[in-house]
Amino acid sequence: MSLEDIYFLSQIISALALVVSLLFVGIQIRHNTMSTQTARHQSIVQAISDWSRDVALNTEISALLGKGSANFELLEPVQRLQFSLLHVALFRNYENIYYQHEQRAIDHHVWEGWSYRMRATFALPGVRAWWVPQRDSYSEAFRNFLEENPLSSTNAPTHLAMHAD
Repeated sequence: MSLEDIYFLSQIISALALVVSLLFVGIQIRHNTMSTQTARHQSIVQAISDWSRDVALNTEISALLGKGSANFELLEPVQRLQFSLLHVALFRNYENIYYQHEQRAIDHHVWEGWSYRMRATFALPGVRAWWVPQRDSYSEAFRNFLEENPLSSTNAPTHLAMHAD
């Protein structure tokens, strides 16, 4: 075997090593991407769960949320502020979920449930009344998603709003 043959053989071995290294890096990147998506989704679930738990553990706030969701106009001024602050927090989370979906960071099957939940909340009469003066606080894409893909109020979950007597 000549020196030239050894040189070419070493080049082939180097090229193969490079290909194997690139494959390994690709696998690592894919694994990291999946881990990042899982962590992102868990963070979203945690934020919504925390919001829901905080509301559920406070009877007064739960009643306010139910009453306001049925008819925002029936709320007293302080209650409107509370309702608004609750919904700003909720809809910021919703907007984040929408953004993550648009960035393809949320699996389509998972998105279906989130999409329904957002549109169901948005379909409630009191939430729609709250939304009108708030809408410009949200991105145009998110506004369009909610406003152009509504659920009818008859398809909205009735347990989210208490009807005031």
